[in-house]
Amino acid sequence: MKAKKSSAVFRGIVCVYLAAPLILTFLYSVFSRWDDILPSGLTFQFYRQLFSDSRFLTDLLRTVIISILPILLCTGIVLLAMYVVVVHLPMLDRAMQTLCMIPYAIQGIILAVSILSLYVDAPEPFSNRIFMLTAAYSVMILPYMYQSVKNNLTAVNAAQLLESAEILGAGRLYAFFRIIVPNILSGVVISMMLSASMVFGDFVIVNTMGGSYFETAQMYLYKTLAQSGQLSSALIVILFVTTLLISAGVIGLKNKNKKKGSER
Repeated sequence: MKAKKSSAVFRGIVCVYLAAPLILTFLYSVFSRWDDILPSGLTFQFYRQLFSDSRFLTDLLRTVIISILPILLCTGIVLLAMYVVVVHLPMLDRAMQTLCMIPYAIQGIILAVSILSLYVDAPEPFSNRIFMLTAAYSVMILPYMYQSVKNNLTAVNAAQLLESAEILGAGRLYAFFRIIVPNILSGVVISMMLSASMVFGDFVIVNTMGGSYFETAQMYLYKTLAQSGQLSSALIVILFVTTLLISAGVIGLKNKNKKKGSER
């Protein structure tokens, strides 16, 4: 009982420690003055200013699109590749692991400049900014997606599950995507949320590749930093809430699919 109480107290302290920066940022965004110990002048004018700016709403929508597309693309590619490796070509597992770990050594600025120099004059869709950003972020999050899928496949003993499913008459493709993938879905969702936070918080790649052609919320934030501290704080809170909503949506879809699977 005492150990449980100590554990609860420790978790509470950690939660307060992690939430304190966001709480203080929110408080700073809703007060017009903070010249003393306590702030004064409660106002939501900075939030109204942001949501009344069509440019900000467009930039936020672009950021959401650029955050979701690479994650969906990379997740699908990794799952298909792992299906081939687990089911048909297990001897390629080492080579695939080496290939997926390479992006760890590539800095964001190097990746962005390399893609720009190679595809900026290429025909559509390769020179399209959304296409290039989606491809760049897919490469950036590839190690995290692969390692998560790999670890979860090892944890559920995918090879043995496939053998059992085949004995019961299920095809390999059906068994992989209808039996194994639902069992590793929790780990995949966690890696998707981690990837979303990484993409949502990136500035180097999107600024280098997008520039004035494709302005996002990160670039809008960079510009507001020189205008007003309260305005930039309000924008940070909105970006955090947006990331939280995306994560909640992914978790909701996972729970919905899990509930449907249990009903069947």
